Amino acid sequence: MERSVQVLKFGGTSVGGGERIRRVANIIAHHLQDSGMFPVIVVSAMSDVTDQLLRIARFACTGDQEACRQELDALKQKHLEGADKAVHKREGRQALQHDLQLAFSMLEQDISAVEAGRIAATKEAAHENLIAWALHAAPTISAWGERLSVLLVAAALRDLGVQAIAVGEEVIITSDLQIDTLPSFGTVTGADPLPQETRVNARRLIHPLIERGVVPVAPGFIGRTSRGFITTLGRNGSDYSATVIGEALDCVEVTIYSDVDGVLSADPRIVANTRLLPRLSYAEAARLSWFGAKVLHPRTLIPVAHRNIPVRVRNTFRPHTRGTVVGPELATRSAAAAITVRRQLALITVENTDLFGAPENAGQVFALAARAGAAPVAICSSSGHHLAFVVEEQAVDPVIALLQHDMGSWRVSHRRGLAVCACIGSGFTADPMSPARAITALARERIPIITQGASDTGIILIVEESDSERALRCLHRDLIAPVIPLVRHEKQETHEKRREVSQI
Repeated sequence: MERSVQVLKFGGTSVGGGERIRRVANIIAHHLQDSGMFPVIVVSAMSDVTDQLLRIARFACTGDQEACRQELDALKQKHLEGADKAVHKREGRQALQHDLQLAFSMLEQDISAVEAGRIAATKEAAHENLIAWALHAAPTISAWGERLSVLLVAAALRDLGVQAIAVGEEVIITSDLQIDTLPSFGTVTGADPLPQETRVNARRLIHPLIERGVVPVAPGFIGRTSRGFITTLGRNGSDYSATVIGEALDCVEVTIYSDVDGVLSADPRIVANTRLLPRLSYAEAARLSWFGAKVLHPRTLIPVAHRNIPVRVRNTFRPHTRGTVVGPELATRSAAAAITVRRQLALITVENTDLFGAPENAGQVFALAARAGAAPVAICSSSGHHLAFVVEEQAVDPVIALLQHDMGSWRVSHRRGLAVCACIGSGFTADPMSPARAITALARERIPIITQGASDTGIILIVEESDSERALRCLHRDLIAPVIPLVRHEKQETHEKRREVSQI
């Protein structure tokens, strides 16, 4: 491409209503004028619309036509009201209303097809046919959130005089969904993007628009298989879809707009004096996401990290802030950059009762955990005869059952109600004082550490879940942003004391 491309992704809260969509259109117009890069837009469904569509899918699957109709009417009303506020010119608004009515008609056809498919699959009574129908029912319906959203954003851009077009096809090509059990009706199951196929398709759909100077507005979250079946990238997959499209277009940067200023040093709902982080490495951001930070989806960085394409997180409602840039590791390493907490965890310990026997097989332990559908959140300790790892609390019982059945003489124990406090920083463990300060901070507050682990990007401290918020605050205070007590001037205090005496 002759133009440098920048992918701008706007989440559900950013396009949550007509006035917000108008704000998004203004941001895009300013990017087009000022950034020197050509914007390719990726948008989510309006806030709460995906849940609404999943309810419609569930009602279609269960045959509840009255509830389905009520949800569909509410969905139409939400988008038509958004159109009135997003587009001010009469001609553009009428064209948008026409496009929306056409889209609603096609959505109703898909709902009817899902209902007919349910009846046919039930009559055939073949388990494979029922699974195939259920797999495609939810994506077929839930894809319409993004399809409606791109119509609104593109129309708002045109209303501002920007040449823009809604990309009517799915950009991302994915693998087929492969599961053997019947999924819950009205739930989202994620498919995996196919990079090479997506690259070819993205260039076919988007490259000609860029060459003509037309801003493409593409749907996030959704894709299709090579056989034409609609798929989704799973819950919160629209950020992921933006980086997949960005990598396919060899973009210069992916900017993710949401309702936060960027990545903060801790959860601001728990810690009062958090700091905005101007920059993070891919590894630091991935660790923060894995251990509970909600700003970036864990898979978001996978497509772009190996290409060194930076991802910037910015606030739609405060577009003047520069946000946080996630990119390659810098030469200068930081100590603790951020503290995060992941809750509702359990610690599983596997010990060999024969101290002189063969060393344990960690691969077998984790293979059994995988069979139970549990991925270790963290591995805390390992030796020849001892292995301790953390899993989500809901996965404990099946993991324990398999380990006790297959591990012979090994003793298996567990402890529920735990949380991980992760202290993340590229140079955290290189500084011998940083881990010591973290442990001392918890000791000062008399918070017991159940166990701990370390990596190049920081340490993790396992504590009781009931202590997790207090632990987060004291770690942030001692490692990142000390709370400075208010010191009063000595002369001011003396003057006030004399005034008090005179009053007496």
